[in-house]
Amino acid sequence: MKKIALAGATIALAMAASSAYAANSLNAGTIGLHIPVITSTSTTNTNINSPIISGSYFIARDMAVLGGFGFSSGGPSGNSTTTFALMGGVRKYMKVDDFAPFAGAFVKYESTSSSPTATAMTIAAEGGAEYFLAKQFSVEGKVIFGYQSVESAGTKSTYFGSTTANLGLNFYF
Repeated sequence: MKKIALAGATIALAMAASSAYAANSLNAGTIGLHIPVITSTSTTNTNINSPIISGSYFIARDMAVLGGFGFSSGGPSGNSTTTFALMGGVRKYMKVDDFAPFAGAFVKYESTSSSPTATAMTIAAEGGAEYFLAKQFSVEGKVIFGYQSVESAGTKSTYFGSTTANLGLNFYF
């Protein structure tokens, strides 16, 4: 009888330990910071490409509101460019385990001061997943599909399709 009780206690401890390892910090009220590491952009060169550091605020365990800001400056001598970007959106997590697939949508505005100046407005959907390496740290991969309107030197261009693939790091507080 003691062996059965010991085996039962061992199994219960193992189950508790594995579920504690699987825990992540995706809960209502959690704040996240996303830092892009690798970004692959489609061949439709808009000359507007500011890296965006974004944040998320979880309004529910599986739903987050997104916001982001991007700024870059530089270029070859005599041809300096300054780019500014703002982004806002929502994201729904299909499940909130160590592997957390998601789908979302966002709107992004970008402006550049190069000659000629250019502005871009993007409305897009995203799909991807996060893998939690620790309770408050994950690696994220996503693909973005959407519509982009670019205006430069009086010419307006539109693009539709898969625009970006992204690999990034997420930190949760």
